[in-house]
Amino acid sequence: MSQGQPSCRIIAAILAGGKARRMGGFAKGMIEVAPGVPIVQRLIRQFSLAGIEEVVIVTCDHGPYLPYGRQIIPDLRPGMGPLGGIEAAMQHLAGRCDACCFLPCDLPGIGARELRALCDAFDPAADRVVYAQTGVFFDHPLCSVVHNALLPEISQALDRGERAVGRIWRRLGARAVHFDNDAAFLNVNTPEDLNGWRANRNSE
Repeated sequence: MSQGQPSCRIIAAILAGGKARRMGGFAKGMIEVAPGVPIVQRLIRQFSLAGIEEVVIVTCDHGPYLPYGRQIIPDLRPGMGPLGGIEAAMQHLAGRCDACCFLPCDLPGIGARELRALCDAFDPAADRVVYAQTGVFFDHPLCSVVHNALLPEISQALDRGERAVGRIWRRLGARAVHFDNDAAFLNVNTPEDLNGWRANRNSE
């Protein structure tokens, strides 16, 4: 937390429950960003560098993620998308932290600097949700820090069949945290995205 703000215990949760159909069903968190280094391993390392040592992985597909020694939390409501994963993590971690820092598993470029800035921006006394924003109001609602007190409202939204995370965050009074580094928040959804990310990285 930034100086002057109340202390806040944050646990990180990597959302890895998607079907990855556009990647041929390959678990996106296992895409390698360097030889032998999948995205999920890099994200765990970046969280550690940002000062967050406890990281859980939310997925119903345990197998690929078992080697990383992290607690794996299954979705409570399979098929409800990322919001279902957010609910599962928050329910599992209730009472153990003030807030959860969420990331999708398909961000190959985000680093400790962005994670620390996002967590430092969260004030548990004033914020319900903060989320990353880049460019001209381009929102990244899955890159967020969510107060654990919001669990009932998230569960109620799922009960109503709602799944749009960004829309729900805005309704709950979320605050955007702006970042200038668009590349840090690039999602790898398709083989073309991956090739483009690799080409840009190699040209730097």
